Amino acid sequence: MQDLNYLNRIFGREDKIQFVEGPAGMPLIELATARASARVALYGGQILSFKPVGAEHDLFYLSQKAIYQQGKAIRGGAPLCWPWFGDDPGNLGRQPHGFARNLFWEVLDSQIHDDNAEITLGLESTATSKQWWPSEFRLRKKIHVGEKLSISLTTENKGEIPFSISKALHSYFRVGDITQTRVSGLDGIDYLDKTLGFAQHRQAGDIHADKETDRVYLDAPKRVEIIDAMFKRRIEIEHNGADNFVVWNPWDKAATFKDMPAEDYAQFICVETANAIANSVIIAPGAAHNMQVSYSINAEG
Repeated sequence: MQDLNYLNRIFGREDKIQFVEGPAGMPLIELATARASARVALYGGQILSFKPVGAEHDLFYLSQKAIYQQGKAIRGGAPLCWPWFGDDPGNLGRQPHGFARNLFWEVLDSQIHDDNAEITLGLESTATSKQWWPSEFRLRKKIHVGEKLSISLTTENKGEIPFSISKALHSYFRVGDITQTRVSGLDGIDYLDKTLGFAQHRQAGDIHADKETDRVYLDAPKRVEIIDAMFKRRIEIEHNGADNFVVWNPWDKAATFKDMPAEDYAQFICVETANAIANSVIIAPGAAHNMQVSYSINAEG
């Protein structure tokens, strides 16, 4: 893990990009410009907060009971599921959603351009990663903080044999009240419903979550919106290099989570940019795959 003094000396940018000690001593990146502010944990390379200047509410939900310790993903923000999404595909007893969210990432670059801040983080195969996954890889995440929040994730195959990955940005979007929130843009799209044994259904109209929801939308469009009536805003999600949206809310199951208040299910909805199940990506030796997503907040009505 990189030292805070080193990080501030090499990658700090005046008062706009700073490296600070977070909960349980975990290093955080604080980005603040005339356009927006953001917070990123080096643990998991995870975005925890994004708030445009003048916005009343954060883009993301972050649990007040989140656990900050190695081996445990931080509950909220936008954790990365990689190199697999969901349960261990090999049934080898490995942790769900891969290991990228449970390792410290390296800071590779930082930039300020026209009141936009950008940070580049990296993760590479090591003896530790090979305990879980034998492939030789290089992973790069570029986070751009401006009027929009943009994320670029590039997976490179540094080995001599192809490998397959599935992945998702498991984004917890903050909402005023889940019962007054809908997701628009997936009408007519087929989805697999995990709560019904992955039975396939077709979406009719907007999504209104009123119970546990866990769906993988197939051949999803490039753009969807979260319409939040209580906060009077629309969250626009646009992506490239991904084929799925995953929509998730645990509802009553939140009461079983040690790192989330039981009632907090009403304060977020996850709409995840993903390559999952049949849309896993095979990457040839020497090749790379890039996934990009941007989030913007607009006033509603």
